[in-house]
Amino acid sequence: MVDKKLIEEVIEDMKNYNKPPTFETGFPDLDDLLRIRNKGALITIGARPAMGKTSLMLNILENQMKQNKKCLLFSLEMSKQQIIYRLLCSNSEIDSWKIRTGNMLDKDWEKIEKSSLEIEKWDLLMNDKSCISVKEIEEYIKEINPDVVFIDYLQLINPAKKKERCSEINDIMQNLKRIANENNLIIFVNSSLSRSPEQRCDKRPMLSDLRDSGSIENISDIVLFIYRDEYYNSTDEEDVSKRGTAEIIVAKNNFGSSGTVNLLFNKRITKFLNPIKVNWEF
Repeated sequence: MVDKKLIEEVIEDMKNYNKPPTFETGFPDLDDLLRIRNKGALITIGARPAMGKTSLMLNILENQMKQNKKCLLFSLEMSKQQIIYRLLCSNSEIDSWKIRTGNMLDKDWEKIEKSSLEIEKWDLLMNDKSCISVKEIEEYIKEINPDVVFIDYLQLINPAKKKERCSEINDIMQNLKRIANENNLIIFVNSSLSRSPEQRCDKRPMLSDLRDSGSIENISDIVLFIYRDEYYNSTDEEDVSKRGTAEIIVAKNNFGSSGTVNLLFNKRITKFLNPIKVNWEF
C-alpha cells in the first residue's frame, strides 16, 4: 500500500500551487514560468560565448543576496577579483568602460562606494579554484550549508575518473543532482554549447546543442538558454527594436512551463533587466 502520509504531503503541496513560487530569480516573468517551489533542483544555463551566461548567473546571485539568502559561488574561469569587479559594476549600474578609461566622475565613485558597502554585508562565499572536482564541491557545500549554489561552468569541473567525455559529463551531472537533493538546495550550473547554432538560420539554442552529453538535458530539472539577436544581426542605427533585447528560453522545466521570456541586456554593466522603460543607451 502507498504511504498515506506521503499522499497527504503531495495534496498539501498541490494546495500551494496558486501561491507565488518560493524561489525568485528577480525576474518576475521568468519566475512565472519556472514556478520553483521546492529545493533539490539542478538548473542549467546554456549559451554560446559572449551571450551573457555568467552575467545572468551573477544577476540571479545578486538578487538572491538582496533576499538575504546564503550563496556559494564556484568560479572556475574568473578570479574572485574579477567577480567582485562585475558585481560592483552591476550593482552600482556603472559603465565598466568608464572605469577602464578613467572617465569616472565623483558621483560614479560614490555609487561604487555605496555598492561596496552593500556587497560587504552579503552572505556570499566564493571559490575560484580553476581545477575543482565534484567531491571538493560537495565538501564545501556540506561545510558552508548554503541556500543556493552557482557553478561557472560545467565543462571546467575536473572529472573523478578519466573516461570518454560524454561519460565524464554524465557522472558530473548525476552527482550534482544528487548533491542538490541530499542537501535540499538549488544548484545553478553554466554550460557551454556546441557550434551548431552558428550553422543554422535561426540561431536560437536547442536542447540538442548542449555540449558533450545528452545527460545535461536529461538530468537537469530546468534548462535555460540565452539568445541575443543583436549579437548575430547588426541593427540599423534608426532601428533600435532589437538593441539591448534578450530572450531567456526555458527549454525544459520539470516544475512549470517551457517558453520564452523577454528581458533587456545592458552589456555596459553586464546586467539583465526586466523589460521596463529605462534611459540607458545600449
